[in-house]
Amino acid sequence: MKAIVLAAGQGSRLGKICESQPKCLVKIEDNTLLEIQINILHACGVEDISTIRGYKADKINIPGLKYYDNPDYAGTNMLHSLFCARKEMSGDVLILYGDILYEKQVLRRLIDSTHDIAIGVMVNWKEAIKQRSKIALEELEMVHFDSENRVVEIGKRQMEEHETMGQFIGMVKCSHRGIEILKNNYDRIKKHYSGKPFPRTDVFEKAWLTDIFQEMTELGVPLHCVIIERGWMEIDTPEDYERALIDTQFVRRLVKRKTNWNDRAKFYNDLDWVSKDELLNTIVKAAGNLTDKNILDIGTGTGKVLMALKKQCQEADYYGVDICQSMLDKIDASYGFNLSIREMEDLYGFGDNEFDLVTARMVFHHANNLGKAMSEVYRVLKPSGKFILCEGNPPNLYSIKFYKDMFRFKEDRITFLLDDLINLLAYQEFKEITSKTVILKNMSLNNWLEKSGLPFRNVDIIRKMHYDCDALVQKAYNMSFQDNDILMDWKFSVISGIK
Repeated sequence: MKAIVLAAGQGSRLGKICESQPKCLVKIEDNTLLEIQINILHACGVEDISTIRGYKADKINIPGLKYYDNPDYAGTNMLHSLFCARKEMSGDVLILYGDILYEKQVLRRLIDSTHDIAIGVMVNWKEAIKQRSKIALEELEMVHFDSENRVVEIGKRQMEEHETMGQFIGMVKCSHRGIEILKNNYDRIKKHYSGKPFPRTDVFEKAWLTDIFQEMTELGVPLHCVIIERGWMEIDTPEDYERALIDTQFVRRLVKRKTNWNDRAKFYNDLDWVSKDELLNTIVKAAGNLTDKNILDIGTGTGKVLMALKKQCQEADYYGVDICQSMLDKIDASYGFNLSIREMEDLYGFGDNEFDLVTARMVFHHANNLGKAMSEVYRVLKPSGKFILCEGNPPNLYSIKFYKDMFRFKEDRITFLLDDLINLLAYQEFKEITSKTVILKNMSLNNWLEKSGLPFRNVDIIRKMHYDCDALVQKAYNMSFQDNDILMDWKFSVISGIK
């Protein structure tokens, strides 16, 4: 099964919401419409996805997709855009508008249709569009169907309201036979009408997809409706967009978070880097003598840093904070750590000058406010107390772009170079700042991706980015391609300073 997503449009009716970007890149809960569609397609087993680009084509660059461009997007329409990807029109094909949201079961019903050409139709259309203006209502593509759900009339046209009537939802499934029927009809109509008025448009090249369906219907070609009542939404007007933002119950069934911390907690201890002695030993060595000290670990996760410190010194009081209870639940209670849920920017409940040592391994890149987080660390440290900060870094300056682009599909993340980390401590007036670089060698890409609680689509994108990156990035990471995996060298900085 293939999918072709029609995403060439500008989205002028959305106004400022598009902000000079293609309509399909409008964001809902930090995911673009196109990314949401890709996740749903992938969840239904559709991995061969092509996208038709037009307006601001270079901005649509999600890895793992095939791209076909319609350079004349401004002077053409949906039908013309579709046939820019004619190369992909073989076998079973899904044709999808790029400005729609739909649940998995909606797509599954379409995929499961046994008809050669199956058209998605929303019968609860009045509810779906009740907030639209009169002008926007005139843009609806409506469908009148018979008692056997065959299309009688379809398109952007004034038609009498029928009991068996619905809104075309911009989703079509063609069987291998159906796609050949569509192509043959397109070729026939194009030969006769190219450059000329088409019955429902000023010129054939500006025809909508539903215009060719109407032509086929009039010639007796059977088109069947797949009826749905809910689980679909179009984002064509500001009112549509506002409704999507308000209807969080619907949207959050579609939107996949990047890192799911509850899922990640299940496998966190299986991540290779988490338990690496080189990194933990560097932190322990930097900590020095801990006897009778109060120690706080920020973003403690499953407690690996606290465990390493306690192994070094039993005679100390250990505290750990994290935002994820599922992570803290993985820590054996027999260690006797004092654990609690806290944001790094608000260490409430801890007094001023309370701790001799504060550690933070691989958590500050998640900070919402670095200044507040650093201020809180400084506040809870005793005079002459030590702060140890550990973060991963791009391997060199050339790799920064790859690093940022790749992590965009994993999590919202601050990218730190060594100087950035040193400056964080210097700006907070820490003294005696020292640094240590640790290189963890032969780290498995597959282990990292499969144990990180990511949506499967994001895993595929990040993996492909590694396989497709240029030779200089591969060299920077010392990538070794082995048995469907990539072994890499990862760079970490461990910074310490005294209050």
